[in-house]
Amino acid sequence: MIFHVYKKKRSKNGKSTVDRLYRGRYRLDGDFTVTEVPLDTPDKQVAMQKLRKLVSEKEKERAGLIAPKLERESAKRPLTEHLEEFVADLAVKGRAEHYYRLVRSRVTILLKNCQWKVTSDISPDDFVRWRSKQQAAPKTLNVYLNAMNTFLGWLVRQRRIQDNPLRLVEKADIRGRQQKRRAITDAEFDRLLAVSEDYRLLYIMAVYTGLRLSELLGIVWSEIHLGDQDRPRIIIPALRTKNRREAVIPLHPKLQECLKIAAKGASANDLVFPQYCNPDRRFRRHLREAGISSIDETGRKLDFHSFRYTFATRLARKGVSQRLAQELMRHSDPRLTANLYTDVNQLPTFEAVNSLDWFEKEWPEKSRPQIGPQKVGSVGHSLTQIGTLNSSANSLEIADHELLSLDLSPSDTEGLLVGLAGFEPTASCTPCRRATRLRHSPFRERLAKNAGEIRIGKH
Repeated sequence: MIFHVYKKKRSKNGKSTVDRLYRGRYRLDGDFTVTEVPLDTPDKQVAMQKLRKLVSEKEKERAGLIAPKLERESAKRPLTEHLEEFVADLAVKGRAEHYYRLVRSRVTILLKNCQWKVTSDISPDDFVRWRSKQQAAPKTLNVYLNAMNTFLGWLVRQRRIQDNPLRLVEKADIRGRQQKRRAITDAEFDRLLAVSEDYRLLYIMAVYTGLRLSELLGIVWSEIHLGDQDRPRIIIPALRTKNRREAVIPLHPKLQECLKIAAKGASANDLVFPQYCNPDRRFRRHLREAGISSIDETGRKLDFHSFRYTFATRLARKGVSQRLAQELMRHSDPRLTANLYTDVNQLPTFEAVNSLDWFEKEWPEKSRPQIGPQKVGSVGHSLTQIGTLNSSANSLEIADHELLSLDLSPSDTEGLLVGLAGFEPTASCTPCRRATRLRHSPFRERLAKNAGEIRIGKH
């Protein structure tokens, strides 16, 4: 390790001059470069003391004995100051105004209710204790946790805190509690347009483009390209899209005509929908006027974002491929388009089954398989596979055309056939029990007495 103080020399008007204030140079063990710092003092002893203290702090920071200087200074500042700087950084990055306003509001509520003044006050126990006393829905509580984690993550990236203290706090379980959305039906949409008046164009654009409400409200006329008759489109810059990518939205021909009428007298930088301050509230009012329930019989809700579900569902009903629907919806995962945004209740499932071709070919009489009478044992094997029993002639005709003429009753002959087949008897099979008696006395003795009367020959 090396360190020393010096005064920097300059050349001015051909003359060499020396700075009035001292500067310091140091290089810690393991470093490859020399670091220069201003010491802001003309006294050499004071400058040497400052440099020695600075080097000592750097060594302790490297050894982990103390926190970095920025972290130590940030720990003394109020969290409200950090929050204002965080919100200002979001605005510079181009985040939507309503977004960082909501983040500021939610974080401020947590700081006040949990009594967090500085960064060292933040603890998971305080947040869990506050959450357990709330009556809000689990999804709302998760939104507050997300807002706080976003703020703390920014502090970590800025090296103002070492770690996020709420990083390991689990989110509230919303499975089975979150209310699902549904797509609006064609009949309901017609009734909604009949009462929507000035909001009619907004609803039509939402259904036929799949754009989010924030994206719709930010469209200016210069972003709508109606001159190209074959490919009319809306180009939304990456700054206003959710995935931060430029969006090219194709326009339906009928929607193109509606926009041409609405564009008369408007300048290029005018908003397409300037007067819509609270479309969600007006949408609920229009639903009531149209006699449409916002909650259906299965508990699914209908809100403005349901228009995006409607767009995806209509694409599926028209047989649009999943990859193309994903591109139009601007989703990164096709499962999101197919499983969440597609309302399966409005898909033509019955029509799809009814449209299948039916087998109309009739089987001719001669080609149908002939199934003769068979005697089947309890194990499901056909007795005719090994022989044919002739009860009247008291004889057994084997498959290899050998003929056994027995002096046995028809029932005993049938039992013999089962025994020759090698079946194991069951308690409920009478022929098998008879076949078993063939292998054991005294039934075997009876068969032996008649052995002289059995003749074997070729049929």
